Amino acid sequence: MVSTFKYVSNNTNIRIDIEKMIISFWKEFIFGGHLFALGATCVVAMCSLLFGLPIGPDLLLVTYLIFYPIYLYDYTQGATDDLMTNSARASYLSGNKKAYFVVAVSFAVLTMLFMQFSNLITMLLGFVVLALGLLYSSYFKKLTKNIIAFKNFFVSAVWALLVLFFFFYYSIPITAAALIMAGFVFTRMVAIQILFDVRDVEGDRKNGLLTIPVVLGSHKEFGLLKCLNIASIALLAFAVYFHILPLVSLSFVPVMFYAFGYIKKVKSSMNNYTCYLLAAVEPIIWFSVVFFGSNLGKLTVLVSIML
Repeated sequence: MVSTFKYVSNNTNIRIDIEKMIISFWKEFIFGGHLFALGATCVVAMCSLLFGLPIGPDLLLVTYLIFYPIYLYDYTQGATDDLMTNSARASYLSGNKKAYFVVAVSFAVLTMLFMQFSNLITMLLGFVVLALGLLYSSYFKKLTKNIIAFKNFFVSAVWALLVLFFFFYYSIPITAAALIMAGFVFTRMVAIQILFDVRDVEGDRKNGLLTIPVVLGSHKEFGLLKCLNIASIALLAFAVYFHILPLVSLSFVPVMFYAFGYIKKVKSSMNNYTCYLLAAVEPIIWFSVVFFGSNLGKLTVLVSIML
C-alpha cells in the first residue's frame, strides 16, 4: 500500500514538473521574442519556395539571430509600459538582464556567419536591420508622437527588407517579383501592427503616440484592416495575372479569410491576448500555405498512385 502511494506520488510530481517545464517553455517562446524570430525565418523560407531558389540553414540562422535580439530587447525595454496592456509579458521580463547578453552573442555569431557564407554588403545590410530594430523602442517609436502611424510603417519596412535581404544574401539581382513580394509583406505587417495597437490603445494615448486606433477612434481601424487585407491579396493576384509572380502565389488567398477571422475575434474580445496571437503567427502561416501550394501537385500525383 505504501509503495503504491509512493508510485502515485512520484507520478504526480513528474506530471507537475513536466507541466511547469511546458509552461516555462511557452512563456519564453511567446514573451522572449522567439515567435517573431521564427516568423522572420519563415519569410525567407517562403521566398525560397516562391522563387524556386535554394536556401541554406545559415541564412535561416542569420535571420533568426537578427530578429530574436530585436524583439527580446524591445519587449524588455517596454516591460514597464506593458504592465497596463500585457501584464503577463511584463511580469515575465521584469528585471530580465539577458537582453544585452543576447545582443552581444548574436552580433558575434552573425559576424562569423556573414564572413563565412555571404559578402560585405549583405553583412552591412544585416547589421543595419539589427541596429534599426534595436533603436526602435528608444528612438523610432517616439517619432509616432509627431508622425501618424510611423512605428507601424517602420516595423513593417524592416520586415519587408527580409525579402530583399534574401536576394542580397545570395548575390541575386532584385526582380520586380521580389519588390512586389516585399510590398505584400509590408502591407500585411502594417495591418498586423495596427491590430496590435488596438490592444495598446490606452497606453499609446497616455504616451501621446499617434497610432491609427488613437487617431481614428470608435473602432474605425477595423474597417481599414479589412481594406488592407483585401489590398494585399489583390496585389498578388495582379502580379500573377501579369505573370510577374508564379501561380503558387495564390496560395496566400486563404490567409485573407484567416485574417478576417482573427480581426473579428479581436473586435469582439479586445482584451483577450490569445486573439492577438492569431495575428502574430501569420508569417508562419504564409510559409505553410506556400509550402502546401508548392507541393500540391506532388501530393496529387502521390494520392492518385495510391488510389
